[in-house]
Amino acid sequence: MDSNTTYEEWLETWLIGKRNFVKEATYANYSLAICNHIIPTLGAVRLLDIDEMLIQNAVLYWLDCGRIDGNGGLSHKTVKDFLIIITSSLKDAYLSTGRSFKRYSIRFPKQQSVRRIKVLSYRDQQALTYHIVNNLTARKLGILLALHTGLRIGELCALQWEDIDFDRKVLTVEKTIQRIYVRNLDGSSMTRVVVGTPKTQSSAREIPLPSFLVPILQEFCQENNKDYVLTDDSNYVEPRAYRRFFQGLITRLEIEPVCFHGLRHTFATRLVEAGADVKTVSSLLGHASANITLDLYVHPQIDQKRRCIELMQLSI
Repeated sequence: MDSNTTYEEWLETWLIGKRNFVKEATYANYSLAICNHIIPTLGAVRLLDIDEMLIQNAVLYWLDCGRIDGNGGLSHKTVKDFLIIITSSLKDAYLSTGRSFKRYSIRFPKQQSVRRIKVLSYRDQQALTYHIVNNLTARKLGILLALHTGLRIGELCALQWEDIDFDRKVLTVEKTIQRIYVRNLDGSSMTRVVVGTPKTQSSAREIPLPSFLVPILQEFCQENNKDYVLTDDSNYVEPRAYRRFFQGLITRLEIEPVCFHGLRHTFATRLVEAGADVKTVSSLLGHASANITLDLYVHPQIDQKRRCIELMQLSI
């Protein structure tokens, strides 16, 4: 690296060096962020000229109008992911030349509101469960599993019969399926499905199965324990296809629209409403922190709020 090296030139070198040391999905996320956002905004700047003000201005730009389709800005989380890449790449650049790296202090505007994922109402949850139990198929069984274990859709699609211990009544999460989009620095791109380890270290976990679900699962269990639970054979169903299946089902049942991830939120919310401690719920969900569970996955319903209010009775 010389004094005239641009940030784009360094990012190309840095990204190539990362390929063998991160998950394939992580590399895909890095390449997409670098090609679509970081290089177009900061790539032409000399590496040694990258400073806190330039990064701060880039952050404000991405938040305001960073979407590549031109329809507004990116989320705080997405931009914070960009900052992780920028910080890591700049730190490696400075270390490679023996210079000391000073972390930047980047500020984010206060968020006006946090979009919460909808959960199923009690009525819709009962209607969905009743339909599935009385019209069981392997794919519908997956929805029942998601409602009662909180599995992510990629974890559910990767689930094989070998991951279920019927003696212990425990389900083990140790892999996930996802479709990744890789954007190469030469402008080419590709997508493909990968089976890998779960999202984070804490995502690998054991989940006790509810007693009512065990005999239902046993009815579908295949002799070949390598078969996938959702398909009854050696072929998996990928997440986007399973999302379409779920959306088609709730549409036919005239259930209020909710995304598949809403089943995971429903699971967490119902547990907390029933009195489960948040730390245990967090462990079941595979979260690194109970704060994540509280902030994002607990959605008190109006009846629950009313019961809380009624706990405090004043004599009038």
